[in-house]
Formats: sequence, structure tokens, C-alpha cells
Amino acid sequence: MQLTELFLLIATVISAAQSQSWAGTYTPDSSCSTSTCCCLSGKAVVTSLSTNSYLVNSGASGACGGVTTVTGILYTSGYAGSMMVIADNDTLSLSSDSRNITVTNPTHPACSGKGYKSGTMAQQANIITLLALFLVGMVINVSTK
Repeated sequence: MQLTELFLLIATVISAAQSQSWAGTYTPDSSCSTSTCCCLSGKAVVTSLSTNSYLVNSGASGACGGVTTVTGILYTSGYAGSMMVIADNDTLSLSSDSRNITVTNPTHPACSGKGYKSGTMAQQANIITLLALFLVGMVINVSTK
């Protein structure tokens, strides 16, 4: 039974680690000032290019000089990243549950914002299922001793 416990523990840890991902579709919030900034709007789609780089495609609104879409490369290291948006080098941070991205524009703070990931409940359900299986294994192990 100890082998079962070990397997379930490893599966739970691996699942939790794999669920941490920058890739996905995000909905930008309204904290970016469209009166003075070119802000991401609509949906921002983040697609993996390699281990630490992602393609970002999003609608754009506000002071964009006629630009209606933004495309850029996001470079990441763990939960931190950076990306050129128009002419500014923005820093990005991913929440520990991979559901939110915070974009910080150090040059123009009013141009900062957040994005909320769509479709993350399925990942959380998988993690909860694995955790439940682990706990059931623990109960079975305790009851057989």
C-alpha cells in the first residue's frame, strides 16, 4: 500500500506543477487607461513557442495610433516575464495558480493592467480529483493496518 501512496503523491505533485502555464486565453481588465495608453482589449491569446517564450495576440484599444491588434513575444522565467508592447518594455507576472497575469508598465504606470484566464476550472478539477484519490489511498492504508 505504501507504493500506492507514493504513486498518488508523485502524480499529485506532477499534476500541480504541470498546471502552471502562461499559455491560454485571457480577458484584459479595464485598469489600463485607454485615454492615454494603447491597451490590450477583447481577448489576449498566449501560445507557447518554446519552453520560455510565447506568442501573444490581442485586440488593442485606446491611444493606439490606429493600431487595432497587438502581437508580441513574451519571454518568461518561472512566474516572471517581459514583453515589448508598442514601444514600452512591460514586465509580467503570472499568479501561482496560473489564472491571472499582471502587466506592469514601469514607464507609464497608467498603462498597466491584468488579464484573467478563461477555461481554468478543468485544470483545477483534475488537481482536486488527484488530491481526493491521494486522500482515499491514505484512508484505505490506515484502515488496513
